Parts: sequence; C-alpha cells; structure tokens
Amino acid sequence: MCDKCGTGIVGVFVKLRDHHRHPECYVCTDCGTNLKQKGHFFVEDQIYCEKHARERVTPPEGYDVVTVFPK
Repeated sequence: MCDKCGTGIVGVFVKLRDHHRHPECYVCTDCGTNLKQKGHFFVEDQIYCEKHARERVTPPEGYDVVTVFPK
C-alpha cells in the first residue's frame, strides 16, 4: 500500500523507513516536488525537500541547521 495515496503498489516502489510509495508519490509534503535524485528529509514522520525541512527545524540557540549526506 502506498503511504501517500493509499492505493496498492505493483512493480517499482520507493521504500522510506517503514513507508512505501509509488515513484510518482515520492514528493515533498509541502510543495509536491518529486524527490527522486534530490533526497528527502523526515520531519515529524512527513517527508520534505531540503528547503521545506529546513523551515520546520529550529536548532538550539547558537547552532545552525546543517545538511549531512550519507557516504
């Protein structure tokens, strides 16, 4: 079952932790931009593009939000 649209998935899918989505449903929760080749960020169990994830994260005073990509 697709986590976003709720319909069954046959064939290719995107696995995000315990979530599964159709490739066309792999989009930012806010702007709808497809995240293929861009990556995603989880914030409160929702996926976002880098721009919208940064808008939702408030670092402790004196710290900055830094994006770290796995090797």
